[in-house]
Amino acid sequence: MSMETGQHAEGVGHVEHPPTTIRQYVMIGVVLTVITALELAASYMDLGALLIPLLLIMSAIKFAIVVALFMHLRFDSPLLARLFVFGLFLAIFLMVAVLLIFGNDDSRRAGEAGEAAASAVASVGALI
Repeated sequence: MSMETGQHAEGVGHVEHPPTTIRQYVMIGVVLTVITALELAASYMDLGALLIPLLLIMSAIKFAIVVALFMHLRFDSPLLARLFVFGLFLAIFLMVAVLLIFGNDDSRRAGEAGEAAASAVASVGALI
């Protein structure tokens, strides 16, 4: 077997993709930094119930950018892309489920009521 035949056999099934330039990596980094700054700014704003969905959307965008561009997933099999998207939706579903479970937890309110009652008893005790 000649060297040329061996080299050809190794390259079968492997499709080259255009290399990502340094400029493109810098632009990707700038976009990720801007999204992170927006996430940070949103966390300090009083957005109420809008905060969590907004953060989830921005995190999903960053996830897609990192997976597609840094991991070169856009050049791989569509099956791998589906696998990552499934994992993303599964993580979002689990996070929302946990937030809903603990967001409706009455033990926090009961603890606050207990502290208020103890404070009232202490102030009545001070009057006696």
